Amino acid sequence: MSNKLTNITIVLGAMALSTVACTSPSAVERSYGDAVRSNVKAQVYDPETLANPSSEPVEGTDGQRMEGVMEGLRGQQGSADSVAEPIVISVGN
Repeated sequence: MSNKLTNITIVLGAMALSTVACTSPSAVERSYGDAVRSNVKAQVYDPETLANPSSEPVEGTDGQRMEGVMEGLRGQQGSADSVAEPIVISVGN
C-alpha cells in the first residue's frame, strides 16, 4: 500500500510541476509583438490620429500618383491556375 501511495504522490507532484511550467510565460511570450508595435509607432507621423482617425480626404497630392502607389501596395494577384503547376527543385548540377 505504501508503494502505491508513493507512486500516486510522485505522479501528482509531476502533474503539479508541469502545470506551473505551462502557466508562466517565457521571455519570448512576454515580448511577443513588441517589434510590430515598435515599428508601427515609429511609422506614425501623428500618434493622435491612431486614437481619433480623420474622415477628411488627404489633400495636397496627385490622385493619379496615389492610385499608382495603391496599385503598387496591393501588388500583383496570381491566378488559381498557377497553383496547379508542379514545383521543380534542382539539387546539384
